[in-house]
Amino acid sequence: MMIKISFLKYSTVMLVFFLLASCENSVAPPTEPEVQERGYVYSLVETGTFTPEQIGLVLDFYGIDHDLVFSYPVKVYKMEYQTVTTTDLPVHASGALMVPVTSGPMPLLSVQHGTVTGRDEVASVSALNSVEGVVGVMAASLGYLTNVPDYTGFGVSDMFHPYVHAHSLALAVIDMLRATRRHAQNATITLTDDIYLTGYSEGGYATLATQKEIEEDYAGEFQLTAVAPMAGPYDLLGTFESVLQNQYYDNPAYIAFLLTAYDKIYGWNRLNDMFREPYGAMMPGLFDGSTSYGDINRQLPVELRALLKPEFIDAYLSGNETDVLDAATENTLLDWSPVTPIRFFHGDADEAVPYSNALTALENLKSQSAVSIELITIEGGTHESAGIPAILGMIDWFQEIEGTTGKIGITSPDVFLR
Repeated sequence: MMIKISFLKYSTVMLVFFLLASCENSVAPPTEPEVQERGYVYSLVETGTFTPEQIGLVLDFYGIDHDLVFSYPVKVYKMEYQTVTTTDLPVHASGALMVPVTSGPMPLLSVQHGTVTGRDEVASVSALNSVEGVVGVMAASLGYLTNVPDYTGFGVSDMFHPYVHAHSLALAVIDMLRATRRHAQNATITLTDDIYLTGYSEGGYATLATQKEIEEDYAGEFQLTAVAPMAGPYDLLGTFESVLQNQYYDNPAYIAFLLTAYDKIYGWNRLNDMFREPYGAMMPGLFDGSTSYGDINRQLPVELRALLKPEFIDAYLSGNETDVLDAATENTLLDWSPVTPIRFFHGDADEAVPYSNALTALENLKSQSAVSIELITIEGGTHESAGIPAILGMIDWFQEIEGTTGKIGITSPDVFLR
């Protein structure tokens, strides 16, 4: 799923003024071992520098009201590191690393990006390429060592992106956290014990999936401080059923991407069983990393039975489409016991990722956990309009935990935090 915040949809040219030309300055990685481990840093290349004044001007330019006080210049790097594919084969991945220019200790923050379909539409190419890149720069100027993983399938990785596949997304995030820690140690950056996770839409889903993976399998390596998933499809089983019950869905690219990714991950070879012609044959080419989400969405019908075969929809809704039902069940994130505080953010008018995802996640996880799990509802917020309030609310919460002064004021004529 994708956050479509309009302030980053304007021409990137308008923002070039704010990006200093300190590019292509390489920081040598450690000597390459014979067998690279997950999280091994292959390269780190500086792609830009932002001053606090420039960051403030970016937000002011787009009329974003806030009370944040940006304290540090930020150096942005493209990091290449090792992770694994869905079949556990080693693969290069990339992401953006935002480093505050300060000698003081800093917490670690990982920001997971929402749906993109273009391989270069990620923060490792430019911090201004994505909402999450700008969020990462903001957070770094507040004092967080921040990484924004591209996941596999984007940036330097040319494999098919494992869209909304919990285990794969989590490992890409975990391995970039490892890589970031390794760089911090090599660069004598002092980290505090605090680790935060956040993301919007697919990034919100990846955030919760990463928390689950860490707490179940990597608890000896990472102890999380707080997690803020925003507008994610955590109840994937319920979401898919809810969408397929409708006649129309204005974001058919989401459904198409999900089914195409799962067809590849699980080896079904069933695109022509699920999609009506000519769409089944189109799917691999649409999602090969060369086409933007908007362009894909415009090529697909919003009437679901014109996109998907009616017999496929009927089989799913009757419980007979076992391949997809089993995959959706496997990737639903409701059945576990969190040990780290969670604060969900979601707009109650979200037309792309139903608000029910936040409600079911809150209800299910609270029933299985003793830690604080909350939901901040953005009244009237759509998938697009809820983005900025959710992001600012997330930063506010993390700053509150850190004990940092300067609460965020959010003023919007349409949406607000409750």
